[in-house]
Amino acid sequence: MVDLALSSMALAVFSQTHRHKPTGIEASRRYHSLLGIVQARIGQVETCITNQADLDACLLAIFLMARYETIMFWPTENISPIALALMQDWSHHDGAMAVLKTWLQHSGRKPATFLIKHTRRGLIKSSLLRNLPLPDWILDGSRFGEVGLELSYDRLFIRIVNLHYVLKSLEMQTEWRISDAEALIERANCLLEQLDDWVADFPKAWSLQRHDLPDFGSWPRKHLLSPILYTFEKPGYGAAWALYFAARMLTSSISLRLLDLIHGDSLSSPLHKHQWLDPSQCFQQATENLAATVPCCLGVFRASDGLSSADDQSLTKATITEEPVQPYLANLLVWCLTLAAIIPVMDQRQQAWFKSELAELGRSIGSGILEYAASGPWGSL
Repeated sequence: MVDLALSSMALAVFSQTHRHKPTGIEASRRYHSLLGIVQARIGQVETCITNQADLDACLLAIFLMARYETIMFWPTENISPIALALMQDWSHHDGAMAVLKTWLQHSGRKPATFLIKHTRRGLIKSSLLRNLPLPDWILDGSRFGEVGLELSYDRLFIRIVNLHYVLKSLEMQTEWRISDAEALIERANCLLEQLDDWVADFPKAWSLQRHDLPDFGSWPRKHLLSPILYTFEKPGYGAAWALYFAARMLTSSISLRLLDLIHGDSLSSPLHKHQWLDPSQCFQQATENLAATVPCCLGVFRASDGLSSADDQSLTKATITEEPVQPYLANLLVWCLTLAAIIPVMDQRQQAWFKSELAELGRSIGSGILEYAASGPWGSL
């Protein structure tokens, strides 16, 4: 089962990155053979979970099948690409949800494996994109292998996802109380403070360094939204900061949408402008900060005069390479840039830049849906 899943996805990636149709046909043939096998295995999930290796194999196969759907994505008229891909992907996520719930119910206190932990993370992201409420049994990250800083972030992100779900529910109602929306804004403000507390616990080695680039002319440019970038000792450290900035961006966007609900079209109201100020500034800063992590995380930044000291914030010479982004680095930022590409309150010019960067990552990892991000309407969160 896993061999078939791996081969179908590998062939799909090759077909997409090399534009090789015969390989894509063979990938499709293997994928459809795999579908029947996995469906039968999920139908016997209670038997499967008694053996940890079988459970991991089932989860890995489902994950690879979901990836196959996004790799082999092809745009269709009259439907947003992200909605289409998710519809094709939903059955796999629902299958993984069923497997994970059954494991939790029958596992006793067995520790979660790496695949169980990452399957749950994927399901939480999927629920955000699909605007689904998170079931109670999935909320406790410690039961699924989350520890330390990862567990702290997990708890905050769970609350952000749930807050977004409540916002969407409120937006669909015709009658609601202003006090309810104001209470949600307070929750968002609390989450922003707790995100700051989370990042304050980062190890010293994870520190970021800001650099002001020379005037390259007009902005934005490829891999650069503005003449500010952050450097890190390792790209993985930058990915942690990107998660922080993306979470602040999503949370402050929720506040902005709630304020818009409260005040409607009263944009000229001095009170409205005052209330918009803080979340608007927070959102803009988070957007620019997320963008500033991109060059270093993707390994495309070169300081040709070196960084002489930790306090050196200016660069007299800097190069953004034109080399293709390595897939293992591209995967560090796919989720954060996806969020930026679909948050509805962002400036169109900035969002177009994020979509362009996401399309570049799609070409690197062979993801059809990501490649399409800059080519047309891509849906909204």
